[in-house]
Amino acid sequence: MSSIIYTLKERCRGCYACVRGCPTKAIKVENHLAEVMPDLCVNCGNCVRVCAPKAKFIESDIDEVKKLLASGSQVIAIPSSSFPAALPSMRAGQFISALKKLGFAEVMEDAFGAEMVCREYNRLLKKKTSGPIFSSTCPAVVSYVEKFYPQLVDHLAPIVSPMIAMGRLIKQSYNPQAKVVFIGPCAAKKAESKDENVAGVIDAVLTFSELTEMFSEKNIIPEIMPDSKFTGPKPNLARLFAISGGLLRTAGYTDDILRNEIINAHGREYIISLLAEIEQGDIDAHFINFFFCHGCINGPAIDNDLSIFRRRELVSRYAEADVDPERTEADLQKYTHLDLRREYKHRAPPLPTPTDAEIQEILNKMGKSKKVNRFNCGACGYRTCWELATAVARGQAETTMCWPHLLTELQETQSGLIQAEKLSSLGQLAASIAHEINNPLSGVLVYTQLLNRKISNDQFSKDTALQYLGKMETELTRSTKLIRNLLDFARQTPPALRQTDINEVLERAVDLIVHSTKMQHIEMVKEYAAVLPHFPADPDQLLQVFINLILNALQAMIEGGTLLLRTEVHKGEIRIDIQDTGCGITQENMTKLFTPFFTTKAEVKGVGLGLAVSYGIIQRHHGKIEVKSKEGEGTVFSIYIPVKYAEIK
Repeated sequence: MSSIIYTLKERCRGCYACVRGCPTKAIKVENHLAEVMPDLCVNCGNCVRVCAPKAKFIESDIDEVKKLLASGSQVIAIPSSSFPAALPSMRAGQFISALKKLGFAEVMEDAFGAEMVCREYNRLLKKKTSGPIFSSTCPAVVSYVEKFYPQLVDHLAPIVSPMIAMGRLIKQSYNPQAKVVFIGPCAAKKAESKDENVAGVIDAVLTFSELTEMFSEKNIIPEIMPDSKFTGPKPNLARLFAISGGLLRTAGYTDDILRNEIINAHGREYIISLLAEIEQGDIDAHFINFFFCHGCINGPAIDNDLSIFRRRELVSRYAEADVDPERTEADLQKYTHLDLRREYKHRAPPLPTPTDAEIQEILNKMGKSKKVNRFNCGACGYRTCWELATAVARGQAETTMCWPHLLTELQETQSGLIQAEKLSSLGQLAASIAHEINNPLSGVLVYTQLLNRKISNDQFSKDTALQYLGKMETELTRSTKLIRNLLDFARQTPPALRQTDINEVLERAVDLIVHSTKMQHIEMVKEYAAVLPHFPADPDQLLQVFINLILNALQAMIEGGTLLLRTEVHKGEIRIDIQDTGCGITQENMTKLFTPFFTTKAEVKGVGLGLAVSYGIIQRHHGKIEVKSKEGEGTVFSIYIPVKYAEIK
């Protein structure tokens, strides 16, 4: 059975919820897009159920059904007995009337197929077998065994599902010219109808979701329609088949926990572990009734929010209504000639088997060379780090699916971006700082030459010499301070919290840019709060933010202007305003300001990371940045940092 579940790439967010929910690891992740691998998919539909952005969808047969209904052929609908749980707002009779309004000639109960199948199981279970017999009514289970436990295929009961049984009944005895459409809650039924071992009796499969869509297109409101009746043979207890254990109840068996001869297994987690134990020879049961879901009443194409208990109650009430055991027995006798046997295939997927060395190499790349670093957290969708590495080696997954590894990579990338932007800002400061350093050094040179001349001319005076040396010391101290500030700014340091005075950090930024303001004839105005609370922060990273914003302000005032630096305490937060009277920012660009690599500068002077990096730094300090700007009048960046918090994210 090939996959009938697909991925809408434009909707996929790479959240890996489908990977975590896929019991067969049939989801291949490439470039963060999660696509279904047909060779591994058993069409259980769980990936559709767990996909929040609705990027996973089940192949639709709506167009095919429309063609059948328009062809002039007799089209018979056979709904699953789970329909009361899927469509609780309508009575069974209204449901039938709505289907006929849609164009179906007849509506027959799939549950009668279950009656025939249960009778076959009754006969089979009376025979002695060398191992447990698996029920084969759930196509997802059949596909799972064929693909992942082909060595257990012989344990599958050689009996068709109720859907195929009804298809054979209609095509071989009831109306050979009719077209048959099954309606149910299961994605795997679509694949089963195309399985070469049972194909040819079901012409199309609709899920309840697709049927509801067709009702809506035709403006059919079942809830206001009169009641109609099913046609064809009449079922009895097999209407319970959609409930886990319904097969056993209909066949007259129970899963007695004391005898443990019969096991009723439902839910993918239990089935996967149970099959592994059977393969090891640890299970001695005679018969195992499998449901990949918790019964068909919990199929992936049931859209309502009813609990499984409420759904079970609705199906039970339907099963008790309008029963006629004698009629059912007569109908069973009428169709005893039907052949309900089937065969199975080994469909093990052709996956490469990586060596331990290859897997270990991938673990090394993920920083998990040692077992102590393998958290087996399951966030990637795989039970262990070793399983993820195996999937990566097979081409099914990516190392970025490992959240701890991805977090480490993001932190390293972020640190690299911060340093890259810091060096970019340093480059912008270099020319003006070189000019600023040149002035005191030139002064030192002049005083050195004067002192040398006086000594050479025997005009040496201790007082004059001390005067010259004092001036030289002042100039050199000034240069040393400037160079030290530059080195501190350029140095790559790990984030470190310490008690920080925002005014002091701003002054460090001013020391580095004051010479630039003079060269551009920009007036600097400082309005610092007299008292600001100290709080735990990384002053080096905050310095980088302030320098970046101040440099942006200077570059916006090419023809001079005013730079205002203001600090204040505002509602439990420290507010820092950096305001210029420059060219301003267009409304179009306002929405892109913090986008990495975006720049508004005609002459590229940076890498377009400044605001993005600054935004990230302030966020890690649990703060925020707000921008107000008007073209031709200027811009103000306001930074808000809460005074109290435990740590930087």
